[in-house]
Amino acid sequence: MKHTFSHKKYFLAFKVILFLILGTTTSCHFYHNTATHYNSYFLAREGMDRFHKQLFEAHQDDYNDVLSILIPLDTNQTMNYKEDLDYVITKASRPIKFHKSSDFIDECYLLVGWVRMYKGDFENALTTFKYVNSKFTDEDSRHAALNALLRMFIETDEEANMNLVLDIIKQQKAPYNKLNTKDYHLNLAHYFRNKNFYPEAIKHLRIAADLEEKKVYRTRYYFILGQLYEKIGDIDNSYRYYVKSRKISKTNELDFQSDISAHSMQPVDFGDPKQEKKIEKYFAKKLKDHNYWDYRDKIYYEKAQFEMRKPDYDKALHYFNESVQVSTTNQTQKGHSYWESGKIYYDEKQDYIKAAAYYDSAVQNFNESVYGFENIKKRSENLQELAKYTKMVEENERLIKLYEMSEEERNEFLEKEMEEEKEELILRQQYALENEKKRQKPETSSSGSFSNKESTEFYFYNTNAISQGKSQFLRTWGSRPLEDNWRRSNKMEFSSNDNLANQNDDPRKNNNKGKHKSNEDGEGGSEDLFAGLKSVEERKAEIPGNEGELQNTKNKLGDGVFGLGKVYLYRMKMNDHALENFYRMIKQFKDHEMAHEAAYLIYVICKTDDSCDEELAKSFLINYYPDCLYAKILKNPNYIKETNERELYIENLYADAYKMYINGQYNESDIKLTELFTQFPDSDFEIKGRFLRVLLIGRTTKYYKIFKKALEDYLEKYPDSEFEETARGMLDEIDEARLKNGYIPGRYHDYQITIEE
Repeated sequence: MKHTFSHKKYFLAFKVILFLILGTTTSCHFYHNTATHYNSYFLAREGMDRFHKQLFEAHQDDYNDVLSILIPLDTNQTMNYKEDLDYVITKASRPIKFHKSSDFIDECYLLVGWVRMYKGDFENALTTFKYVNSKFTDEDSRHAALNALLRMFIETDEEANMNLVLDIIKQQKAPYNKLNTKDYHLNLAHYFRNKNFYPEAIKHLRIAADLEEKKVYRTRYYFILGQLYEKIGDIDNSYRYYVKSRKISKTNELDFQSDISAHSMQPVDFGDPKQEKKIEKYFAKKLKDHNYWDYRDKIYYEKAQFEMRKPDYDKALHYFNESVQVSTTNQTQKGHSYWESGKIYYDEKQDYIKAAAYYDSAVQNFNESVYGFENIKKRSENLQELAKYTKMVEENERLIKLYEMSEEERNEFLEKEMEEEKEELILRQQYALENEKKRQKPETSSSGSFSNKESTEFYFYNTNAISQGKSQFLRTWGSRPLEDNWRRSNKMEFSSNDNLANQNDDPRKNNNKGKHKSNEDGEGGSEDLFAGLKSVEERKAEIPGNEGELQNTKNKLGDGVFGLGKVYLYRMKMNDHALENFYRMIKQFKDHEMAHEAAYLIYVICKTDDSCDEELAKSFLINYYPDCLYAKILKNPNYIKETNERELYIENLYADAYKMYINGQYNESDIKLTELFTQFPDSDFEIKGRFLRVLLIGRTTKYYKIFKKALEDYLEKYPDSEFEETARGMLDEIDEARLKNGYIPGRYHDYQITIEE
C-alpha cells in the first residue's frame, strides 16, 4: 500500500514538472485530456457500461425462439433506467462544455448520442451521430458513429436509411478496428435474425462471435448460432454450436438450455436403435433429476423436438402435451408447446379443427412480446372462424341424418352418442387427476389409480390406462343407465354380480352409498361429471319435426357450407378447399340465397387457378342465375354504368314530379309520374311516386269519396311504407259529414289527373 501511494505521489510530481516544462498551449491540451479521460468521460463510460449490464440482465429470453442477438431498443424498458441515463449524459456533456480541446470529445458525443437513442429521441441522436461522423478526424469514432446510425435505423425499421448508411460504410477507406468490426457484424446479424434471413444472420454472427472477448456474450452468440442452424435444418452445425455454448457457459440457465438443445439436435442414425435409446436415457435422467423439476416442461418440449426429426408426429404431440401438463409457471413455454402442436395439426395432419384449439391456447398463453405474435394470433382467428362453420356444418348434417332415421335407429344412435361422451369425460377426468399429481410432487412409488412411473405413452393411446380409468369409475359410480338423475342414491344398482361383490367388498362404498364426494385418492369429487350432458329427450327435441323445420335446418347447413368456402378462400388462401365447398353449395343448395355468389366465387377462383375451367364457370353462372348482378355484369361489362345512368334518370323523374307538385303544376307532375310507373316499374321510387299520385288526387279532385278511395288503395297495397302514418292521418280526417257533403272546399279545378291506369 505504501509503495502504491509513493508511486502516485511521484506520478503527480511528474505531471506538475511536465506542466511547467511544456508550453502554455501544450500544457492546456494535456490538462483537458487528463481531466476528460480520467474524470467525466471515465465516469460516463462506466455509467453506460453499468446501464448495459442492467439492461442485459433484465431482458427476458424466450429460449424456444431464436434469442435476440442485441437487446431490443424498447423505450418502455430503457426509461426504467432514466436516472442512470441522465447521469451518463450529465457526465459526458461536461467535457463538451468545459474541455473542448480534449481528444475525447468525440467519445463524449457518442455517449450523448447513445443516451438520446435509448430515450427514444431519435432525431437528436441522428444529429449527434452525423456530427461525429462529419466533424471529427478520428476514424474509429467516425466508424462507431456509423455503426450507431446503422443500429438506430435497424431498430426503427427504416430500411432506406439503413441501406444508405451501409453504402457509406462500404466507401470507408480506413479499415474498421476490432471493436467496430464486431459491432458492425452484430448489427447486421441482428437485422437478418429479425427478418428471418437465417443464413445471412449466421454469416455475420459467426464473425462477431469470434471477435467477442467477453464469455457471457460469446456463449450467448454460440447458442444463437445453434438455434439459427437448427432453423435451417443443419443438424450437425446446430449440435456443434450448442456444445460450444455449453462448454463456456457461466450461467446455470444457459448451461441447461445449451445442454438440452445439444442433445435434442445430436446427430443420430434413426436406423440404429442404440443411438436413439441413448438420447431417450438422457431425457429420462433429466426428468428424474429434482434439480430440474421446474424445467420438465422444457425437457418434454425438446424431447418432442427430437421426435419431430424422425419424424414421429404422434409421439411429438404426446410430448408437447406432457410439456403443457407439467408446466408450473412458464406460460411462454406452455404457449410454445401448444403452438408446435397446432402447427403439426395444421401442416402435417391438416386437421384444422384441432389446430384451431391449439392455436387458441397458444395465443392465450403468449404475451404480445413473443416474436411473431401477430401472425400467430391472425392464424388463430382464421382457424376459429373455420372451426365455427365446420361445427355448423357437422351439427346440421347430424340433425338431417337423425331426421331420416327410424325411431329405433334414432334411439340407438343417441344412446351410443351419449355413452361415447360419458366415456370421454371419464377419461379426461382421470387424465387431469394424473397430471395434477405430476405438477404437485416428484413421482415416487405410491398407490393410485395408475402406476406413478413415467408413462411412455399418451394416456388416450394407452389401452391399459384407459381400462384402469374405466374400472376406477365403475368402482366409484357403478354401471349407469343412460337416464336423468343417474347419480341419485336410489339409482345405485349394478348390472352384474361381480359389481355387486365389488361394492360389498368395499367398506367405503357401503358406508357412503350414494355420496360420491371423493375418489380413492382423496381428489375432488365427480358429482357433476355428467351434469352438462344432454339427455336423449333433449337431443330428440333438437331434431326437425316437420318439412318446414327440415328446410330451416338445410338452410343453416347451406350457410355453413358457404361460410366454410369463404373462410378457405379469403382467410386460409386454400383454393382447393374453397372450391370443394362452393361446388357442394351449387349442387346441393341451388336455391339458397347465397348460391349465386358461390357460383360467382367459383368463376373468380377459376380465373387464376388451372384446376378448373373459367369459361365453364362463367357459363354456369349466367345460365343458372341470370338475374343476379354478377351474371348481368358478365353478360354486359357496361351494366353498372348503364344501371347508374338509369337510376339517375329515375331519380330525376321523381324529383321533377315532386317539384312540379309543389309549384302547383299538377298536370305536368302527373305526366312525369305516369312515365315513371310505365317505363320503370318496381323501381326504388315506386312507393314514393304512388304516394305523390295520391297527393295529386287530393289536390285536384272535387270529391272526398275519390280521395278516400285513393288513400285506402295505397294503404292496402303498401301497408308498411314510410308514408303509412301520414296516409292514415289523412284518412281519419275524412269523416261521415265530409263524405255526405261530398265536395272538397276549394277543389273546382278542371285538371285531367289519371286515377286508374
